[in-house]
Amino acid sequence: MSEVKLDPEEIFSAGLLLRTGTDPTREICGSPPRLIRVRMGEYVETHRWAELSAGERHRALVLATVRRMRGADQIVSHLSAAAVWQMPIIGAWPARVHVTMDALAAGSSALISRHRISRMPEGVERHGIVVTSPARTVVDIARTSCLASALTAADWTVRNRLCTLAEIDCEVDAIEPGRRGRVGAQALQLLVDPRSQSPGESLSRARMYELGFAQPSLQVPLEDGRGEFGAADFGWPGVIGEFDGERKYRATGDAGDTASEDVVIKEKKREDRIRRTRVQVARWCWSDALPPGAEGMVAALQAVGLSPQGSPWSPYPRD
Repeated sequence: MSEVKLDPEEIFSAGLLLRTGTDPTREICGSPPRLIRVRMGEYVETHRWAELSAGERHRALVLATVRRMRGADQIVSHLSAAAVWQMPIIGAWPARVHVTMDALAAGSSALISRHRISRMPEGVERHGIVVTSPARTVVDIARTSCLASALTAADWTVRNRLCTLAEIDCEVDAIEPGRRGRVGAQALQLLVDPRSQSPGESLSRARMYELGFAQPSLQVPLEDGRGEFGAADFGWPGVIGEFDGERKYRATGDAGDTASEDVVIKEKKREDRIRRTRVQVARWCWSDALPPGAEGMVAALQAVGLSPQGSPWSPYPRD
């Protein structure tokens, strides 16, 4: 099921509501309330708010806040820009809107987190507001947040062609030695790869890198005597690894759901073919890969003979 997206026009200002005969202060206190206050003076209908993911709610906060920001010397950035670009991340969305501004510019707000720099990046207009470019956004996240979150956003961004690997390289290479977050940005530069098919795969690779496991191949073809039958998420000599984000082998909850039953049968046949190849298989899910220790993923990898080595990774092929 696709994620519900909020149209910017569904965010109503108090002035607009009052001009159309709606008193927002009454509507947010009703039983049930018809409106949710996104921030002071900006509202969304309650039923729409209930449909939104955490990322979409932060995007709504960004759009509502920018409407009331003064001055043109601020660019929406970091995780807030990621929300505007609708990038996935790992972890919680911030409670404040992140902007980048000139180091000498004045201004403060309880709802805005300001990153002051001496050289402003070039902004890009999206949904009527100015945000950092996709490449700059993922590099900013890598410099200020966890690698898993940055890599999840970056893999998705290059896979969906919002930016290129070369553009990310340019942003990372422009960071001066000794600057905050340069090491994190260089790790992102090393790992980002459009072949990563899901946030769970990006999370897993970030954790493998941080924990010192050997570098896997990605989207490894599965073959048997009947030919090729798909690809595994990760591969090492004699071993494949699969992130099971959907728990695709569970029994269906609705006996009448033919589509779901077909998926389970198809995946069961795929699993049977993998087993007959005699390759060792490691499987893990969200809770296994999440920080702090990713104990479940570590146990799954160690069970098939992989152990942390601490050896450096090389950049993924960029053809």
